[in-house]
Amino acid sequence: MRMENIEENQTTPGSTTSDDDVPPEWTTWCRRGNHSPTTKKKALMRCLQGGQVRGYFSDLPLRPDLDHGHSMYPSVEHLVDPTNHDETVVEARIINYMKSHLSEQEFWQVVEHLFAVGVKKGRIKLPYGKRLPKNWSPARHYKKDGALN
Repeated sequence: MRMENIEENQTTPGSTTSDDDVPPEWTTWCRRGNHSPTTKKKALMRCLQGGQVRGYFSDLPLRPDLDHGHSMYPSVEHLVDPTNHDETVVEARIINYMKSHLSEQEFWQVVEHLFAVGVKKGRIKLPYGKRLPKNWSPARHYKKDGALN
């Protein structure tokens, strides 16, 4: 997914955010972790809807007060490439790691939710039930140390 797909009411690349724009409960979150406060603020502002930060893909409400190990803790998602910090959004950690974190039942519950959000946002269109092409593979794969390349 590229930045041109971000809804018009959200911040776009090149726009600036100030501490005044960031909801107060998110200020500390923006200053923690591996990503710069500027990267995190821009990602957060792209996902701010009606005063609440919601997951970019899932539309789930996010809470910065959760423990950083919590499955629903907000995490930075790189839309294009892990080295491209300009095109980032915020998503629940579980969505970023669900392929290895959920039971099969929980996985399908989340997939069903994502399908409903995708239809509502116009990202999933008729006919439903399309399958991936034979021999499909993602463009990025894990390195031996667990990082994406």
